[in-house]
Amino acid sequence: MPTKDSKQVDGTRRDDDVARSSAARDEQGGGGSELRRFAHPVSDELVLAAAERAERHKPRSEPGVMLGKVFAHMGFLYNGAATRQLRPRLDALFSVGEMEQTRRGSAKLLVLTDAGRERLVRARRSGESVELPESPQHRKWRRSRATAAERIEGYREELRALLDEADTLLENGTRSHSDLWFCLAERLPAPATNIGAAVYCLMEWPEPDDARPDVDDYSDPDDNNLDTEELERRRSLRMGRRNVIRGEIA
Repeated sequence: MPTKDSKQVDGTRRDDDVARSSAARDEQGGGGSELRRFAHPVSDELVLAAAERAERHKPRSEPGVMLGKVFAHMGFLYNGAATRQLRPRLDALFSVGEMEQTRRGSAKLLVLTDAGRERLVRARRSGESVELPESPQHRKWRRSRATAAERIEGYREELRALLDEADTLLENGTRSHSDLWFCLAERLPAPATNIGAAVYCLMEWPEPDDARPDVDDYSDPDDNNLDTEELERRRSLRMGRRNVIRGEIA
């Protein structure tokens, strides 16, 4: 059960390391982090709104988010100095029952309470500014599209060069050493996968809706035309379409 204990907002060293590693992974790729250094002070309403959206964007519908996610939804980098600056604000929210802390396994989570949600509703109705910056999931979508547009032609050139090698080997017939074919087979999947991911990011990945989590379920509008076996194979292949194996698109 959640507890209002607020003695250690940043938790143990292990909690911090896990949360910061998660935040760092969220910001990899696409030209580096766009998050800013923490700007103090921030309003209670902004913290509550960030916690609310972070929870809403979780892949699984369950209460509680890590502190690093709250910072990311406010548009700030998560580190020890930022945590120390935000601690008094969090302590105040704990003390009035608008946020609570809980644990899930080894992770320490922040939970927005009903009182906190009601405060957000009142603030929005009264016209108070609780506008959040771009969400992490929309930032990832935007940056993936930009990276795909920047690199797709290079991926195509790489694949064309490999196909030219294949043509040469075919023309040589059985005179080509078998190792050349094995080496070519090893090199072909990467550029083909990168092109597929780039096409998906540019043309098929819908812009995320702020009202719900943007989770890839590996589906496609034409899936109804596939039999069960082929559908399973296609979904397996789609698992890397938002994160290319070699890491060019994040």
